[in-house]
Amino acid sequence: MQRMPIGNSIPIDVSLLEDIEQSALQLSTQLDTLVTSLQENLQKAAATTLESVKVYERSLVQGVCAQVEACVDQTTDLISRCDEMDKDMASIAALAAKVKHIKHAVDVLAASIK
Repeated sequence: MQRMPIGNSIPIDVSLLEDIEQSALQLSTQLDTLVTSLQENLQKAAATTLESVKVYERSLVQGVCAQVEACVDQTTDLISRCDEMDKDMASIAALAAKVKHIKHAVDVLAASIK
C-alpha cells in the first residue's frame, strides 16, 4: 500500500483512489446503460401512444362515416316518401279541379234559381 501525504498531516492511499475511480467508471457505465434503456423505453411508449391515437382516430372516422351513411340512407328514404306524396297529391289537383267545376255548376244553378 502506497501512501502519499497531503501537506504535512493526512496520508492518502493511492490504491484506494484507484478503486474509487474504478467504481466511478463502473457507475458511469451503468448510468449510461440505464439512460439508454430509459430512452429506448420512452421511444417505445411514445410510439405506442401514437399508434393508439391513430387507432382512436380511425375508429372515430369510421364512426362518423357510419353516422353519415345512416343520415344519407334516412335522407334517401325521406326523398322517396316525398316523391310518393307528390304522386298522391297529383290526384288531389285533379280532384280540386273537379270540385271547382262542380262549385261553378252549383253557383250557376243557384243563380238561375233566384
